[in-house]
Amino acid sequence: MTVLGGLCLVVVAASAGASDQAPADAQAAPVPEEIVVEAPRSVPARIEHSSTTGAPIITTTVRIPVLYNDLDLSKPHDQDRLMTRVRSVARDVCDELDRIYPFNPDQDCMMRALANGTKGAEQAIAEAQTAQ
Repeated sequence: MTVLGGLCLVVVAASAGASDQAPADAQAAPVPEEIVVEAPRSVPARIEHSSTTGAPIITTTVRIPVLYNDLDLSKPHDQDRLMTRVRSVARDVCDELDRIYPFNPDQDCMMRALANGTKGAEQAIAEAQTAQ
């Protein structure tokens, strides 16, 4: 995965404007179901002036979507598969931040990214169970 300019990776699922241009009788293409796992990392900015003036903090966030439209979240086996995907992507976002900022490790990155992704996954599972 590449992060351009050391900033953040943002993936957009679908453009709202594109569905407005479809003919009335055409079926809209299905929007991929996804959960976005993200992990922010704050690092001191490199500054040229005195450190007594206070350094600004820069926060970089890496976001990676976890697609799950191939899963039936009403089934426990597929719920487990989704959680496995969320754990894997949480590890990936933290690895990417470690690559970008090798001298600013964050021991809590995995915990925060996993909590963020788990919240989205639990919501998707709850919605699938109530839709039955």
